[in-house]
Amino acid sequence: MSLLPGLTDSNQATDLFVDANEVHKLVLKEETEWKVEIPSSSKLTITIRSGIAEIFGTELANDVEYTFSNWKISLSAVENVILEWKCPDIPNKDLMIEPNTTSKYVYNLHFGLEKMRNSSFNGPRILVVGNANSGKTTLCRTLCSYAIKFKSYQPLFINLNPHEGIFSPPGCLTATPISDILDVQSQTWGQSMTSGATELHSKQPIVKNFGLENISENRSLYWDNMNQLSNAVNERLQNDVIVQRSGCILNTPSLSDLDEEFNELVTIIDRFKVNIVVVLAEQDEFTLFEKVKETLRPYIGDFLIRLPKLSGRFEADDAYKRSLQRTAIKEYFYGTPKTILSPYASGADFEEITVWKPINMVEAQGTTSTSNPLQLLPVTVDASTLQHALVAISYADRKSSSSEVQKASILGFGLITEVNEKKRKIRILLPVPGRLPNKAMILTSYRYLE
Repeated sequence: MSLLPGLTDSNQATDLFVDANEVHKLVLKEETEWKVEIPSSSKLTITIRSGIAEIFGTELANDVEYTFSNWKISLSAVENVILEWKCPDIPNKDLMIEPNTTSKYVYNLHFGLEKMRNSSFNGPRILVVGNANSGKTTLCRTLCSYAIKFKSYQPLFINLNPHEGIFSPPGCLTATPISDILDVQSQTWGQSMTSGATELHSKQPIVKNFGLENISENRSLYWDNMNQLSNAVNERLQNDVIVQRSGCILNTPSLSDLDEEFNELVTIIDRFKVNIVVVLAEQDEFTLFEKVKETLRPYIGDFLIRLPKLSGRFEADDAYKRSLQRTAIKEYFYGTPKTILSPYASGADFEEITVWKPINMVEAQGTTSTSNPLQLLPVTVDASTLQHALVAISYADRKSSSSEVQKASILGFGLITEVNEKKRKIRILLPVPGRLPNKAMILTSYRYLE
């Protein structure tokens, strides 16, 4: 008697009925790492049962459940680790477990920075450079985590890559004193003072709003923001003894986003008084390293180090980068699953708001507006322009001039969720309760639709 296909097929039955709560056990040997890509629609929970494991330098406590979603992480075993995990969308077979071939270089770099902090009142100022997907942000995050692990240092993390939303929405240049443990479950490293009450000690970044997606869209505006940030950083270092001794860790855009002669790297070194440069490059990129070394040696001497690209890095395509940017915006207003925030919806008439926008030099080629790239242009309030737009709220008064708004610091961000042209009203989400401040707003290139 023949059997009906599928009814007695054990493999098919296993695929059809997947227990979302099934717990898997995993043993990682010392100096290996588990690389895992978590789908955006799923959640991965990890519990360390024994041993020491860390993610981007932050150690995971034993017998505590950690939850991750929409992220690519690399869990490193500092010593032999036994862990439990569950995620219905990650098959238990063929897990990516690889040797951690670059941890020894990161350890040596960290210990070298520690010696500099112990031997001088002025801490190290380290610049991390490399091509896209070389592990720059991962290295910066790991060095920040290691710096605060055993001593009460507060390294100043400076993010010069507007693609990254770290302690702020994307499109910003930031400088943040890392005064406490980073949130290991957060792609944005944690939450800032503007978000509200948080589970961990919140960070207070210095934020300069660039507002555009790519540096090439307005290089003059980018470097003006960078100069403003460097002035604020140098002032902070002069007035904060702990941060001064802890030093700075600078994350940079991809080398492909900078000029071919690396003169813009020289500008960064000069403005932030960098004394160490780390280049993430493989042996086959030795020509790139030599070119960077030749350009920068007159400014930093022999304090230029080449490290191989980090083994725990992932290739990040455009879709994944945009997903991280969307998560950064969401976390700014709504928090994380463990620290839920409730943004405040406020209304305003068209006549009560003033919105400006930076000039996109690529789109404005051939027009008169390109004569002054730092100028902000007025924005017509309508649905096609402002619906679902992220806006920066400046300290400048609503009636201030374009130049005054451009030079003003950022009070925070708002998300315009509705533009009613018939009633001539907008609805905007704010991270704190109250009326919309009577301040000028700057339109960014980012949108968020729930």
